[in-house]
Amino acid sequence: AREELEAYLAAHPEQDEALRSPYTVVRRGGTGFVAVPYREVYAQELGRAAAALRRAAAKIKHKGLRSYLDVRASSLLDDRHPVADEAWVRLIDSPLEVVIGPFEVYDDGVLGVKASYEAMLLAVNAEAGRNLAAIEAALPTFAASIPCPSGSRPALGGMAPIVVVDELLAAGDGYAGILASAFNLPNDPGVRGNVGWKQVMIRNVMRAKFDTCSKVIADRVLAEQGATSFDAYFMFVLLHEIVHGLGPAYRADGRSVNVACARHHTPIEEAKADVGSFHLLLTMGGRHGIPRFDQRQLWSTVVGGLFRSIRFGMHEAHGRANLIKFNWLTEHQVIKVNAAGRYELHPEGGEAVIAELLDRLVGLQATGTPEELGAFLEQYGKPTPDLEGTVAGLTDVPIDIIPIFPVYRFCGQDQPLDLSVFEGK
Repeated sequence: AREELEAYLAAHPEQDEALRSPYTVVRRGGTGFVAVPYREVYAQELGRAAAALRRAAAKIKHKGLRSYLDVRASSLLDDRHPVADEAWVRLIDSPLEVVIGPFEVYDDGVLGVKASYEAMLLAVNAEAGRNLAAIEAALPTFAASIPCPSGSRPALGGMAPIVVVDELLAAGDGYAGILASAFNLPNDPGVRGNVGWKQVMIRNVMRAKFDTCSKVIADRVLAEQGATSFDAYFMFVLLHEIVHGLGPAYRADGRSVNVACARHHTPIEEAKADVGSFHLLLTMGGRHGIPRFDQRQLWSTVVGGLFRSIRFGMHEAHGRANLIKFNWLTEHQVIKVNAAGRYELHPEGGEAVIAELLDRLVGLQATGTPEELGAFLEQYGKPTPDLEGTVAGLTDVPIDIIPIFPVYRFCGQDQPLDLSVFEGK
């Protein structure tokens, strides 16, 4: 039980680092708990994965990608993942993005720190990335707009490249549950502070999600139909990923925010990224590479997206983050239900409402106790009866997409990928 483990950690601080490591399995041992490294628990599977990466590296002509794959293969065997993460952030001219390793901690319902393995193969669209250069250059300006209160500090490194890609293959945690339409990695605060991070926008996944889910749902639940925009959706997701790298990363006492907030961290962090993104869109539209969207279009796109993400699960991190936004905007009468059961948007004064919520979220990250974090999620992270009824009426709309990747033609479940199909690329 969580309480038992937390009590043990309090009594054995010398084991805290090992037991809270993202890369260890916690098991009972003797009179307490022991941490067993991933590299030992999953030695057989990781050995096969590392060998496959090295075979791939031997086939690839791009020197930077070849070197990175060798480093990543080693990290699977020795758990020195930050070293490989640094190499990945620095790899900025590759035609392919290869993401493989333990990254996201959404599945850890105990302490919220254990990472799950995932893999993604992505084709880079260099021209689309160059079109976002002004946004990439404005990172310091964006950072100044996301508060770090009460002596907290961010983890700002020297690099934050934006990469636009199309997904060719996803596996493991990358193909389980709700698929990522974008991501900001690595999560390690040391790497983020010393080197930086990379924002990856998965364009083909985003387009499919918008056309299949977001647009359909917004037209179904909002009073005004046909007001959503893929461009606004793309920019909202992009800035969401950027804001993941901004705001409090360390508290005044030196603890990282993810450790201090523990199991409450992921929904609060996802809400902060969403709200921070919306804040930048509202306050900086027309500047720093951010388009100036029609306000009706922008609000319809962002609020319409709430209903899609809430359907991921009321207790899933992204679902709860969107419940927070929905309940906050409803409480401040920005969202109202009309007589027909549709949601009307009243964005007058909405910019200040969003700024207030952003302040609340970063304040919780900077100083919130477990009790305060839990109370906030209890207050704002639950659906209203109206919302439950709306979600229940969307059962004919897909919750998410399930891509079938053409690359599967080249490999069976137990057969290695024929690397010759990528020869020279």
